[in-house]
This record gives sequence, structure tokens and C-alpha cells, in this order.
Amino acid sequence: MKPKNADHLSLRYKILYSSASIGLNILSITISTWLLYFYSPPVDSGRTIFLPIGVVGAIMTIISLYDALIDPFIGHWSDNLRSKMGRRRPFILFSLPFIAISMVLLWMPPGGSTWLVAGYLTLIMLVYSSSFSLAGIPYDATMAELAENNAERISLSSWKSVFGIIGVMAGSLLIAPLFESKGALYMGIVTAVVGFVTILLSVPAIRETRKPVGEQIDVIEGLKHTLKNKPFQSMLLSTLLVHIAYAMITANLPYFVTLVIGASEGDVGLYLGVVVILMVLTTPVWNWLGKKYSNAKVMRWSMVLLAVFASSNLLVGQVGLIPAPILAYATLGLIGPFLGGYLILAYSMMGNVVDYDEYLTNRRREAIFYGAFSLAVGIGPSIAAILLPFLLNTFGYTASNPLGVRLVFPVISLVVLLGLLAFCGYNLGDSIEETKHNLGLVEKEENNV
Repeated sequence: MKPKNADHLSLRYKILYSSASIGLNILSITISTWLLYFYSPPVDSGRTIFLPIGVVGAIMTIISLYDALIDPFIGHWSDNLRSKMGRRRPFILFSLPFIAISMVLLWMPPGGSTWLVAGYLTLIMLVYSSSFSLAGIPYDATMAELAENNAERISLSSWKSVFGIIGVMAGSLLIAPLFESKGALYMGIVTAVVGFVTILLSVPAIRETRKPVGEQIDVIEGLKHTLKNKPFQSMLLSTLLVHIAYAMITANLPYFVTLVIGASEGDVGLYLGVVVILMVLTTPVWNWLGKKYSNAKVMRWSMVLLAVFASSNLLVGQVGLIPAPILAYATLGLIGPFLGGYLILAYSMMGNVVDYDEYLTNRRREAIFYGAFSLAVGIGPSIAAILLPFLLNTFGYTASNPLGVRLVFPVISLVVLLGLLAFCGYNLGDSIEETKHNLGLVEKEENNV
């Protein structure tokens, strides 16, 4: 059992600060759920096929890799910026208009050749991904500098998660049905407006750290120091694998709902809504567990159970006594609590990684760590964009043969278990004192006195 730390952040501050998570997540879930389906719908859906599914997957992979590669550089830039507005706010304010405009343009592909449409999608996604990273990385970095102990980090991470889930829920239950009823462009406009407003609301709550940031170092040296941090290596690889799984879940959902369950496109939001509702309802449980027990131990259990319940979706449509729609609500819904738990704990534990780095280097480098963390988050969808089309093309994604759609789920479970294996190398505590004890640094300090 762990010692408790005081939480001094006010409720008003947590709510205002966390509002950006609504916008960031409603933008992300809209693209991750609908972009592949919009440009490459099933052949028998009656919708326009703008691009072959393999081409869209390749573009998404390239963009995700680009996004992942620029993230650490944005983090380093933000860590070392010196301006009257601080290190974080200028990036968020500059990028917001570009996020909103590109979100709308994504759903307006030109007519013409495959090359023209592919070039258009690539260009708009480059603008969107760049501006999204310019806002998201500095914003995420502020949590590690504002929350000064484990209790504050778990609490603030939980509030960010709740508001993020609200964004996912809004995208699932309110925005997603617009795809079928009003069209993709209308859906994109609404998403852009909501994202712009909610991210802007958080800007006044972003306070600069009171801790010394240390001397500046160049980006390559900073990135080398970051990637040499062994506990961070374990966190990075684990996060990469879990986000491959996460991206495969969301991108596969429209195919799963329409081809396996036999429901309509408008029902996709309902099934995704069950996942996010259970994320919200179980957030207090993860908050309590994270404060009472070792975060690393709780994280491991969340991955084990996520793998178990993800694979259970293979049973949908195969159990004669239970109708496919009812069973799917249960099997998909049970993914929510454990995926949500992982995300809450991962972002909270990044603060421990930053504290350990400060102990080693005497520098505060929050954003470059969150940038490198976002590298894994970004590469995950890029790998998913290769795996998912491969499975669908190889094994089938039509109403008469949805085997490829089904097989996605056991692959997801395997990927999560690999993430669990990677996480075994993480040995930090939930405070710098616990970390020094775990790594035997207390004895070394005493011997050096």
C-alpha cells in the first residue's frame, strides 16, 4: 500500500484545464473511426469509393510516421521557448485555426484520378497532423509540471481522461450519426467547431511551471538523453503496442458493426458509446486504485484484462443463443474500462518519468518526453493502418465473408500482450523517493556522503 499525497489543485481549475481533452479527443475519434471508411467503404455499401483501401492505409501510415517523427522536435521546441506568453500557449493558439480548417477539408475530396485524390488527402492530413501536434504536445506536457505529486497526477489525469471520454462519447453518440444522416462534410464542420472552442477554453488555465527548467540543450542531444532513459523505453514500447490495438479497435468498428453485427452505419456510434460510457463510469475506480496501489502493478492488470475481453469479440455472431447485437454490446463494452484504465495510468506515470529524468539531468524537459511519448502514440496508428487493411483484404470484409473483420480482435489481444511484456522493464515508483528506493539510489547517495 502506498503513502498518500495531498491534492491541492482546485476542482474549477481541473475542469477548465481538462476541457481541451474534449476537443482533442472528438477530433481524433472522428478521424480514426471514419476516415478509412469514408474514403474506402465496403464494395457492397452503395457509397462512393474514393480510393482503394490499401492506398488509404498507406497514406495514413506515412502521415502517422511523419507525425510521430516531428513530435519530439515540437516537444523540444516548446521546452526551450522563451516568450511573454510562456512555453506552451503560443503553440496552442497558433495551431487552432489550422486544425479546424483542415478537419473540414478532409471530407471534401476532389473528383478526378486516384493520384489527385491521394495527393489531396496526403496534403490535408499533413496540415492536420502538424497543427494537432503543435497543440497537443505542449498541452499534455503541462500536466507533469502542474501536478507536483502522485495524488495530483492521478487526479488531473483522471479529469483529463473523463473529459477526453466525453469527447469520444460526443464523437460517438452525437457526431458519428451525422455521417449517415447529414453527410461526412457536415460531421466534419461540427467536429471542427467543437474542437476549436473546447481547446481554446483551456488556454487560460495553462500555467507555467515554477520549477527551474535548467540550461538549454540542442534537440538531438535532448532526444538522445530521452531515449536512453530505460524505464521510458519500456513505457514507450508498451504505449506503442497498446495504441496499435486502440487504433485497430476504432478503425475496425464500422466494418464490425455493419458486416458482422448487421446493423447500420448510424449504429456505429451506439456501440462506440457503450465503450466510452464504461470508460467514464470506471474512471473513479482507476483513480482510487492508482492512489492506493502501485501504478505499474495496476497498469499490468489493465493490459491483461484488455487482452482477454478484446478477444471475446470473436464470439459475436457465433453463439446461437445470444443475438449478435446484444453480445456485441457486452464484448465491446468490456473493452472500455481496461483501455480507459491504461490511458489514465500511462499519462499519469509519465510525470514519474519526467521527475526521474530531472533527478538524472537537473533539467525539466516535460514536452520532449511527451513528444517522444506521442511518437509511440503516432506510430501505433500507422502500424494499425498497415495491419488492418492487410487482414481485411486477405481474409475478407464483405457481408458474405467478414472473416477478416473478426480476426482483427485476436490480433488486438496479441498486440496488447506484447505491450504487457514490454512493460516488464518499467521499475519506477510513484514518487521520486519510491523511484530512488526501487533503483537502489538511496544507498548510493548515502555511500557518497
